[in-house]
Amino acid sequence: MTLSSFFKAELLTLFRRKQSIFNALIFFVMVVTLFPLGVDPSPDFLAPAAGGIIWCAIALAILMSVESLFKEDYNDGSLEQWLVSGHSVSVLVLLKVFAQWLMVVIPLVLALPFLSKMLFLASELIPVMLVSVLVGSPALFLIGAIGAALTVSLRGGAVLMLLLILPLYIPVIIFATGAVRAAQLEMPFTGQLAILGAISLLALAISPLMAAISIKASVS
Repeated sequence: MTLSSFFKAELLTLFRRKQSIFNALIFFVMVVTLFPLGVDPSPDFLAPAAGGIIWCAIALAILMSVESLFKEDYNDGSLEQWLVSGHSVSVLVLLKVFAQWLMVVIPLVLALPFLSKMLFLASELIPVMLVSVLVGSPALFLIGAIGAALTVSLRGGAVLMLLLILPLYIPVIIFATGAVRAAQLEMPFTGQLAILGAISLLALAISPLMAAISIKASVS
């Protein structure tokens, strides 16, 4: 099995198991749609809070999608095959996370402009929001992969994963919403985006290795 065939197989598997991707998208849409109804539908409230609302919804939707990232592979014995495939488990983890990121983030990005207008986010701020999602969301997936690998062999590990991972999402949410808010106030926002990129790069360096170690410990 080559790495390219593994990546294609992961994309095909995710496409066939559309339920988790569909659930993440529906959850994202529901949170953004219901928030104005439950709090305050006025533009004066929603416009300043739009960045925070959208990013909290994105973080929770991603957390929902990565919770079972390795669960099916663990149940059907695929993780054991990873160990004897001759490929680095860290590389396989990275390819799997990348496939998940593509399948989940693309629908969210496509829905984002419409939901942003629902929250009265100015049109000129939507590109900033999109860039923050593309730069910051890899960190959420990579961090989530660590939690998914740590709890893959545990029954009812979703709650434990939530407790482990959600605090690590907070810096991403803070800097992402800070970039959008700075753009709203016509202040420089590239610094926040740069920090988001740095967090994603740090997660890229650490997450595959830590997830691979956890998978080896769970399978062996």
